[in-house]
Amino acid sequence: MDQLIESMKSHLEELEVQFELIDPKMLRHLYKIEEIFRQKFITQEQMNDTIIKNRPSINNIAIESKIARQTIYNNTILKKYIEHRINKYTNQDLGKKVERLLGRIAELEDMVKKMMERDVGVEIMRNKISLLEKELKLSKQENIELHNKYNNLKKSKESTNLSKEVSSSILNVSKIEKRSKVIL
Repeated sequence: MDQLIESMKSHLEELEVQFELIDPKMLRHLYKIEEIFRQKFITQEQMNDTIIKNRPSINNIAIESKIARQTIYNNTILKKYIEHRINKYTNQDLGKKVERLLGRIAELEDMVKKMMERDVGVEIMRNKISLLEKELKLSKQENIELHNKYNNLKKSKESTNLSKEVSSSILNVSKIEKRSKVIL
């Protein structure tokens, strides 16, 4: 009786229900329900034990059929037949099916995890490419602006050189005029 109550308390705590706040009538119902579940779990455990004990092998088939193991191992037809039937039994064994399915689930979860990691990596690469494309566009614009400034400076220098030449020529002309006036 104490085990059932402790089990009820434990399960109610998991449901975040305080045992002390439950009215007596509800506790009686819970007690009956817990008795039924306890019996079902005992039956389930017994069935699992029976299934495990009932799994065929060459040894237990030899014992139950009262055929010597040596006879089975020496006769390829008997051995192959028993192995074939064991495989058929194993395919129908719920415990083995669950094991295979759990293994398959683990494989699929691993595949999903790898695919998610790959997809995240691809998305990161797309973002990097987008940022690099923007940087490239800005660099091209800066390059064009610098090229234009260079051309403007070059023109400005040429015009400055030209104006210097013109100034120099004007000075020379003016000097020549002065000399010619002095000579005249």
